[in-house]
Amino acid sequence: MYLKTLPFNKTLFKKDFNMVKILALFIAGILFVSITTYVLSRPYSLNNLEKHLTEEGVEYNRDDLIKVYKAEITWRLTDNEAIIFILVLAPIGIIAILFGEEKRMKTFELLSVMPYRKYEIFFNKLLAALLAIVLPFVINGLIMILALGASPSLRMFYSAKQILVCILLNIYYQLPVLGFALIFGAITGTTISQVILTAIFIVFPIGFPLLVAFNLELWGLSSHTNLAIRLDKILEYSIIGVFDTPYQGLKHYIIFILLSIGMIIIAKILFDKNKIERNRETLEFEKTEGFFKVGVSICTALLMAVIFIWIFNGFISMSKFLEVLIILIGYIVGGLLGYFLAQFSIKVNKSKA
Repeated sequence: MYLKTLPFNKTLFKKDFNMVKILALFIAGILFVSITTYVLSRPYSLNNLEKHLTEEGVEYNRDDLIKVYKAEITWRLTDNEAIIFILVLAPIGIIAILFGEEKRMKTFELLSVMPYRKYEIFFNKLLAALLAIVLPFVINGLIMILALGASPSLRMFYSAKQILVCILLNIYYQLPVLGFALIFGAITGTTISQVILTAIFIVFPIGFPLLVAFNLELWGLSSHTNLAIRLDKILEYSIIGVFDTPYQGLKHYIIFILLSIGMIIIAKILFDKNKIERNRETLEFEKTEGFFKVGVSICTALLMAVIFIWIFNGFISMSKFLEVLIILIGYIVGGLLGYFLAQFSIKVNKSKA
C-alpha cells in the first residue's frame, strides 16, 4: 500500500530520461574527447617528450616533467574554463528539454488528464535531470579509474581518489544551477523564454550591479575600486559563486547545498500553482508579467545609456550638458525599447497559446 504513494513512477521516469539521454550522452562524448582521452594519453606523451629531449641532448628531470603533467591533468579535471561552461549550460539545457519542450509539444495537457499527480510529474523530471547531469561524469570517471588497472603507468599522473573527488565536485557544482533552472522551468511557458530568462538571471547578480555602477560613473558617483569590492562579495554568494567553493571552506558547501534544496522546493511549489492553459506563454503567472516588463525596461535603459555615451564619445567632443542629454536620451530610448520588447514577447506567445 505504501509503495503506491511513492512519487517515483517508472513510466514517467523512462519518458523523461528518454527526452534528455541524447544530450547526456553528447556531454559524455565531449568530456571523453576533451578530458578522458587527454588524461589516458599522458604516458605516451611523456615517452615521446623524453625521447625528443634525449635526441636533442637536453638534460631534464623526469620527476619535474611528471609534476607538470599532473598539474595539467588537475587543471583539466577541475579548473578548465570549458568544463565550467558545460557545468552551467548542461543543467539549463536539460531542464529546458524536460519542461519547455513538454509544453511546446502539449504533453502536459495529456498528462493532466492521466492519473498522475503534479508531484509525481515534477519528482520524476527531477530524478531524470539528476541522472542526466551525473551520468556523463560517472561514465568518464569510471573509464579513467578502470584504465588505472589496465595501465599501471597512469598511476604516476592521477589516482582513483582524485577522479572520485572530481566526479563529486562536478555533480555538486551543477546542483545550484539545476535548482535555479527548475524555478524558471516552472514559471515560463516556452523553451526560448525559459533558457533566456534562466541565463539572464544567473548573471543578473553581477550584470545588474555592473550596469548600475557604470551609470553611476557616468554621473561621477562611483569608482572602479568600490565596484570591484562589491562585485567580489556579490559573486561569492551568487549561483556562479559555487565554483569558488573549494577555496572558501565547508561553510560554502553547506550554503550552496541548502540553497539548491531550497530552490528545488520553491520550483515544486511554483509548478503546483502554474496553470496548464498558460503553457506556451512567455510567463505562466500573469502577476509576473508586470515585473518582467519593468525589469527589462530598467535594464535596457541602463544599458542604452552606457552604449549611447560610448558611441558618441567616439565621434564628437561632448560638453557636460550634451553628455547629460545623451544619457537621458539613452534612458528614454532604452526604457521604451525594453518595454515594447517585453510586451511583444508576451503578446506573441499569448496568441500562440
